[in-house]
Amino acid sequence: MLGARLAISACVLLAAPAPLSVRAIPAPAQTAAGPAASCVLPRPPDTLWALAQCCESSLTSDVGCRVHDQKNGYVVIKDNSARKPRSYMIIPTSRVTGIEDGLVDRPPVVDFWQYGWAQSRTWPGYSAADTGMAINSEQGRTQNQLHIHISCVRPDVKKALDQAAIGFFPARPVTLRLPPHDNLYRALKVTRLDGEQSPFLVFQSDPKVKETMGEQSIAVVGSGIAGQYYVLDTQSGDGNRGQAEELLEQTCQSWAK
Repeated sequence: MLGARLAISACVLLAAPAPLSVRAIPAPAQTAAGPAASCVLPRPPDTLWALAQCCESSLTSDVGCRVHDQKNGYVVIKDNSARKPRSYMIIPTSRVTGIEDGLVDRPPVVDFWQYGWAQSRTWPGYSAADTGMAINSEQGRTQNQLHIHISCVRPDVKKALDQAAIGFFPARPVTLRLPPHDNLYRALKVTRLDGEQSPFLVFQSDPKVKETMGEQSIAVVGSGIAGQYYVLDTQSGDGNRGQAEELLEQTCQSWAK
């Protein structure tokens, strides 16, 4: 996640968009033109909420802004952590606190996994089989604005998933322990990431999960087969902070574009 450094560094005034910001972005995402605006960022837990509003206003308002999709209500920003050079986040432009918020069951947020996956073709731009996304639990985050991390998957996680016999939703989830901390995950496959197969809804088909959404942490990992995705869920507690972000390799150093 973005740390306190983001709040301290605040915003950089730009004479023109940062190099990454002017790359071609699929419609309906927009790039901004004109002079840079001023963006004042508070400390966590409200840093991302302020940044989302800045990027919604102007993609030149902060060096981290990449995409604004007005129709579907989200922005994509670059994670500024030095430990995450190939990591991005999709964030709603309306107030949604996190995975525990009831708005994750409704459009447009319920479909953010699909939107995030589409944006991952550019940000960070690695193959589908090497791409992963994750949202942390309420306990496992430092920001109170929903954000899904977009980056690469850890090679050892990818290997474990490819070797497991994982069925398609609505099959019973397979349980397995995954690197790097041997935490227990429930795993299924889906053929799309929106609508009834949105990972937000897939795991809520279990009433126990639905009642404890704030404790859940969800990840999506691409497979080697087009149109098939692994979806995973873990629950915080017993030493597990509920940070499915752990399944990502946010340097992407193991993968080639």
